[in-house]
Amino acid sequence: MSNPFLTAIAQRPLLADGGLGTLLYSRGASPEGSFEQLNLVNKDMVQQVHVDYMNAGAEVIETNSFSGNRFKLASFGLEKEVWNINVWAAKIARNAREIAGQPAFIAGSVGPTGKMLPPLGNTEKSELYDAFREQMEGLLAGGVDLFMIETMSSLDELVQAVKAARSLSQLPIVAQVSFSPEGYTLFGATPEDTLRIFDQLGVEMPEIIGINCGAGPGPVFDAFLRMKSTLDNNGVGSRLAGFSALPNAGQPSLTGGRYTFMSRPEYCASYVEPFVRAGVKIIGGCCGTTPEHIRAMRKSLDLYLQNTKESGTSTLTDLPALKSPEVSITTRQDKSRSGADTTHSVVDEHHEPIEHPVAPLKDRLNAFKDGSENGFFVSVEIDPPKGAITRKLIKAAKMLKENGVDSINVGDSPMARVRMSSLATCQLIGNDAGIETIIHFTTRDRNLMGIQADLLGCQALGVHNILALTGDPPALGNYAHATAVYDVDSIGLIRIITQLNEGKDIAGNTIGSPTNLSIGCALNCTHEDRALEKERFKRKLEAGAHFTMTQPIYQVNDLTDFLDDYGDCPVPILVGIMPLHSSKHAEYLHNEVPGITIPKKIRQAMAKAGDEGAVVGLELAQALLEQVRTICQGTYLVPSFGRYEDMGTLATRLKQKLVSGSRN
Repeated sequence: MSNPFLTAIAQRPLLADGGLGTLLYSRGASPEGSFEQLNLVNKDMVQQVHVDYMNAGAEVIETNSFSGNRFKLASFGLEKEVWNINVWAAKIARNAREIAGQPAFIAGSVGPTGKMLPPLGNTEKSELYDAFREQMEGLLAGGVDLFMIETMSSLDELVQAVKAARSLSQLPIVAQVSFSPEGYTLFGATPEDTLRIFDQLGVEMPEIIGINCGAGPGPVFDAFLRMKSTLDNNGVGSRLAGFSALPNAGQPSLTGGRYTFMSRPEYCASYVEPFVRAGVKIIGGCCGTTPEHIRAMRKSLDLYLQNTKESGTSTLTDLPALKSPEVSITTRQDKSRSGADTTHSVVDEHHEPIEHPVAPLKDRLNAFKDGSENGFFVSVEIDPPKGAITRKLIKAAKMLKENGVDSINVGDSPMARVRMSSLATCQLIGNDAGIETIIHFTTRDRNLMGIQADLLGCQALGVHNILALTGDPPALGNYAHATAVYDVDSIGLIRIITQLNEGKDIAGNTIGSPTNLSIGCALNCTHEDRALEKERFKRKLEAGAHFTMTQPIYQVNDLTDFLDDYGDCPVPILVGIMPLHSSKHAEYLHNEVPGITIPKKIRQAMAKAGDEGAVVGLELAQALLEQVRTICQGTYLVPSFGRYEDMGTLATRLKQKLVSGSRN
């Protein structure tokens, strides 16, 4: 324990800084360039970020070197600058420490190379080791106090980084894995699998292991408890100097061409005490966290340490209150919605044609809107399977149809996580369950050619209802290195579909017969920038949208206030309803999921519900549907934790209410 850093964490938890790249981006750094190159061309910008974090109370400062390895730098023609970039990354941080006058530790940030080992890739372990060692030599020469290996998805790659660090010095090592909100790395490893790291490293094991990035405080806390429990049960935890946790500020949202993160400083700060009580010795933030987040966390940590000192209790008290939060991974905001519909017969060699004798969705909804027909459209959202087995999905779709649901809307790899093709899923549901579908169609993964090709495929396969979306960015999902396309956004997509409905492709060439696609668009009634959302909604309608689907709302005012401000909505509205399951669920959605805002009174009601949270959540959803029935033409229900039975129950109650009302 002679090392100053290890001595410090043995005495008390330390507060690390927050997101570096996202903060540089918010201050004008180009997302198209290398943030690490700023160490050579704009030292003052990088230095000021470090100073701001130390002034906010950070005691561990990470260098601007996350992507400072030869493989990542080669993308910018900077592979020969590895030494200079990393030396200066450390020097700038040390200079900032002198300017701030704070006794902070400088952590040499080392991120993944972006390369994959066999059989997924052709990069050998020795190549990764050499790249890490080369980068760390520069950081060591620049004067770092420890190495922080972070955001690792491959446990094998993390092991090579640790070995490279151990070959150079005896500086402390913090090794961090990145898990998705579902608790998996990019390559499918779980928090329990981190035990493999120590099996491979033996005496070279890092002093601290932890989790960073990937998700917000809630899911990271959940993953941390699982990881710590596994390591403790196998005797590894006691051999560590501690654990670390640096979550994101929730999930990112694309607003005005820039990514913003959901979790507010006070929300992130609320997790400081649970993390520390569970055994975390380094706590901080990753993507989206700012000096304001760190300042709030500093206050929370100081208060906890003071209370602990006064009460004489240990900071590692293992209390039963440390339960992992419940998390529903559903993001909404003009990003992960597309739609499909099977209003025509579909024939293939494996299935008999199934006739769906219904009018196009746009015509049916308009009939409800203008009063020529009575009714209320009910759709339920189902995510495609992560594999190729659809038995459970089809069973759920059949059950929902029996309960009176009118359609199934199918996500397009929501949250940018790989799932079965939404088009294939829609066709299978239409054929095997005999129910109409709405396909969420994003522009994230398709260029202009691919967009038009798939839309023509939708027409041919009888998937005629399209919810036009931009799509969640790949950086949000489990293939962070995947490249997004975004040739057009959701507005451009609507224009393309409109033109196909007129019988021409985007270049004006005839496609023979026009398509007959009903076009939906997303609406976020609670968007923090009301003017921006109004303008985008207006442009979507002008581009040709036939109906709109709102983000999930939790009070009728969310919708009525927007409409009072916007004016009469000329197209039918399907209101989003996501029943809450528990207080933890409500807090997670409110603080970490883009596009969802839950009123305080609703969160208080869920907190008061306790173990009856699921029942109360369903009752609140039903009451809200009663209120919006006269405003909207339908709803789409989003199940929490795959609880499709609850959605069937809610749909049945709603349909029965409508029948009863019509009789009266």
